[in-house]
Amino acid sequence: MAHRYVPRAKHRYVGAYRPKIDAMDKALGRTKFFDDLSVAAAVPRMLHCAILNAPHANGRILSMDSSAAEAMEGVHAVLRYDDPEVLALKPTTHSWTDTAITPYHRETLPRWWDRVVLGDRSRFVGEQMGVAVAAETREIAEEALRRVRVEWETAPAFLETDEAMMEGAAILHPESSPDSNQTPHRLELEAVDESVDDIVLDVGDVEKALAEADAVVETDCTFGGDTVHGTLDFRGVMVRWDEDQMEVWTNHYFSDQVRMHLHEMLGLPLAKIRVHNTNCGAHMGKYNTGENVFFIIAAILSRRARRPVKYKMNVHEEFAESRTAVNFRIRAGAMKDGRITGWIWDGTANNGAYTCVTGYALTAFLCAEGMPRLFSSVESMRISSRVIFTNRLPGGVMRSIGNIQQNWPLSQTVDALAEKLGLDPIVIYKKNFGNPYNPYPNSSVAAVIDAGAREIGWERRHRAGEGEWIDGCKKRGLGMSLHNQWHAEWQENARGRIEVCIRVNPDLSVLLNAPTKETGAGGNSAAVLACAESLSFLGTAPEDIKWIAEGDTDMGLRDVPPTDSVVSFLLSEALVGAAREVKREFLARAALILGLEAASLDMDDGLIFAHGRPDEPLMRAGDLMMDDDCVPITGYNIRDNDKRPTGTGYGAWFAEVEVDTETGEARALHMVIVNDVGQVMHASGAESQQIGGISCIGMGESFSEELCYDRRTGALLNANYLDYRMQTLADSPPVSPILIEEWRGAGEYGACGIAESTTTGVCAAVGNAIYNAVGVRIGRPPFTPRKLLAALAAAKHER
Repeated sequence: MAHRYVPRAKHRYVGAYRPKIDAMDKALGRTKFFDDLSVAAAVPRMLHCAILNAPHANGRILSMDSSAAEAMEGVHAVLRYDDPEVLALKPTTHSWTDTAITPYHRETLPRWWDRVVLGDRSRFVGEQMGVAVAAETREIAEEALRRVRVEWETAPAFLETDEAMMEGAAILHPESSPDSNQTPHRLELEAVDESVDDIVLDVGDVEKALAEADAVVETDCTFGGDTVHGTLDFRGVMVRWDEDQMEVWTNHYFSDQVRMHLHEMLGLPLAKIRVHNTNCGAHMGKYNTGENVFFIIAAILSRRARRPVKYKMNVHEEFAESRTAVNFRIRAGAMKDGRITGWIWDGTANNGAYTCVTGYALTAFLCAEGMPRLFSSVESMRISSRVIFTNRLPGGVMRSIGNIQQNWPLSQTVDALAEKLGLDPIVIYKKNFGNPYNPYPNSSVAAVIDAGAREIGWERRHRAGEGEWIDGCKKRGLGMSLHNQWHAEWQENARGRIEVCIRVNPDLSVLLNAPTKETGAGGNSAAVLACAESLSFLGTAPEDIKWIAEGDTDMGLRDVPPTDSVVSFLLSEALVGAAREVKREFLARAALILGLEAASLDMDDGLIFAHGRPDEPLMRAGDLMMDDDCVPITGYNIRDNDKRPTGTGYGAWFAEVEVDTETGEARALHMVIVNDVGQVMHASGAESQQIGGISCIGMGESFSEELCYDRRTGALLNANYLDYRMQTLADSPPVSPILIEEWRGAGEYGACGIAESTTTGVCAAVGNAIYNAVGVRIGRPPFTPRKLLAALAAAKHER
């Protein structure tokens, strides 16, 4: 790496460059994933479930004949949409929550119960509905589904928001909006008492601010609706329901919420539901939409068949939701010195077929995140928003949700203002961007911009389209973007209390129970490093600590879902208190053996001594339990978040691109990412997140990943990983990751998240670099040759 992170404060292990604690096990194939634990050899008599994937975007079942399926050899249970038990189930949603254990009545995200289990109506092609089968093999179950005869009523598909609002378009969700495909406004997400004309925030006098501005620009940009998570481990569950006891294995990342979901939907007491969550191969947000109907279907089939039932999505079913699509039309005004005086954001979101977090991504992220945490200095602004159902895949949770849809138009607007005013966009960012909790000008904003600008060679940037020609047909350009980090501790108030337990054995080896699902991001490694740091009084090294990997609701500790990129520091903060309890017990036991008062003793690096006399040890910590009763020493802590607002750090992205004006091909030559995270918890892990956020997600969304629909039928045409082209490391440009510690949050470490933020500004930086190279803007990624050639031709025609 060209840049090696230099910590603000010296720590023994926190912030270290070290391998992940499970790197060797994964490299050698020893890590057990969901499929390893749910193979036939491990689970005798296990059945496999298949669920009908709707063939129509707008379809309703008129009648069904499942007799041929039921008669097949190897079929043990068939569950239909018209089964009385199915009809009695409450309506549901796929996203009750993303951070907290949430019962049905406190659902936190969409607020619309718009899904039913095995319903009779389809709203997108591929929806799981109608009928499910449990059979000896998945192949038998799928063949049984093919033998089910269904009579359908269908209506035309519509994929775009303007089509959904046309007269005659089928109303997809009359239960939430009986006369329109626009969802009702959620006032708790908005900054007005009542939404009029879809306005959700209106402060200052924006019309006056725009009229008096020295420059006004307008942008029209869309982000989302074209990409999916693209992770290797597909979602699944195995359920064994015997009498009144249910045991569940799943790669979903939140065992406590899976248990709550099953309890609320099926009525079984929580104590009679045991959920194991296994390792999973990344998630990128898809497990936030975790209350999937397949949990309920597999459970009912298991009880009826009296055998374990496994359901695992196949590659086509994994294309179950996409990044939320949001269009913003922005009018922004600024003075000659770069001060933004006012702007209007008009947002329209394509919800897809079901409500997930689209409304939250569109409205709440601007009202709750953008305005107060990114550009609170702008005194006059108006935001309008509308969320509309269509027959596309539902807009789901995908890494950098809400932030990336906001950053894309924001960065282009700043770039356009800078060009019109004859300023460097850096001037506008530094003058306007920050939050009310940290002083203006914001030192974190300045720090990340300056570090990135130095690394990319920002002084080489020229006026749009005025760079030199390369090989007669190619041009190069530089672009940048800026955004707040995601999340600081005070922004996680809804998450609830964090439980951890440290158990020190007589030989001073340590069992760490800090439940969270390791999804590849390295939160477990950060927790182990923080545990070793907190146990420095014992001389504990990370190698002495065993992290308990499998989530299990019968173990008693609440697990912490790896969302919002906060697990690494929230667990670390809780471990400080648990380690304090361990030390207190060590000193109490030593005092009994030595015949002294515990208050007169202290310890460090494995030695116990009288206060102020570390050079005269009285005993070794390693002898304490061995010379006593050998009962392990346990430290437990349950900690609530520190709710004091501390502002947040910022991130900056810089891109250098090359555009071939003859072929339309654009490629990134160099990417720079700078993140101010307050405290780096695991340096090598954090840099891996920076590189992965750019190389995998960022480059894919910039250049190649794009869902293709049949506009007549609504069917997704490339629901596989051959036709849906993801980036590989061979496609990635050189990436320079830079970690700094300028801002500081609350707690022992004062950290904020990084992983969620790493992809936020990639597309915007690349898009601005393309404009700098050839003078044309693309309103919606990816930047394909087809789009670039069309834009270049249009620009040439206008000239």
